[in-house]
Amino acid sequence: MVDIHCHILPGIDDGAVDIDTSLEMARIAQKDGIKTIVATPHYIEYESEISKEFIKNKCNLLNNYFLKNGIDIKILPGCEAYISHTLPSKYKEGTIMSINNDGKYILIELPMVEFPSYVEDVIFEFKLMGVTPIIAHIERYKYIDDNFDLVYKLIKKGALMQINSTSVTGLFGSKIMKKAVQLTRLNMVHLISSDAHTAKGRSPHIADSLLTLKDSGIGHEVIDYIVENGYNVINGLEIDVREPVLKKKGIFYKLFRV
Repeated sequence: MVDIHCHILPGIDDGAVDIDTSLEMARIAQKDGIKTIVATPHYIEYESEISKEFIKNKCNLLNNYFLKNGIDIKILPGCEAYISHTLPSKYKEGTIMSINNDGKYILIELPMVEFPSYVEDVIFEFKLMGVTPIIAHIERYKYIDDNFDLVYKLIKKGALMQINSTSVTGLFGSKIMKKAVQLTRLNMVHLISSDAHTAKGRSPHIADSLLTLKDSGIGHEVIDYIVENGYNVINGLEIDVREPVLKKKGIFYKLFRV
């Protein structure tokens, strides 16, 4: 498996506090069946503008350290870029790391409480550059309600959706768990990742969440699709976006659907 969202780089953000924590996280991931991890430290304009060179050096450090300690996991560079209206122009300057530094996909975090009016514009600008935005942990945002109109709209604009494995297994509560499963059922999930920050609690597990999805009635073809998409992302390959299902909401559904 591939984990495209993980805070495994040591001593940078709210993720692994040191390299030994990174090593413990890698051991957990290896046992879980994860073969490749994209390191995604937070990139926040004017607050935490981590350079691409710094991220690459940290990834090389971990890869060498893991090799010496018998860990068969590859760490690839990436970041979790916090959205702003100037994010596309900053990316164009060459200062923001795409996933695996190949210029095909970028992981973007939205504000937790209030949806910015410029999100669709940011998606559009990235798509013009040939970059597909992946919206991180879509199920956790408070403004994503149970009918998922907004998620549908963002997918139609060209963004992909990632959910956290720990959301599926209930770490953030039953409401978010239900949202994650329902989004998957409606073809609104393209990737599942750990968003791990440590070796305990929010640790790099994905396998259990796939079993939970299966137990919730999600078909194996959907689960296989989500897992395969992780490989496509790190290899810069195009993802076949399945048609999302928008819930019907009465007589005005056809008139006002996006």
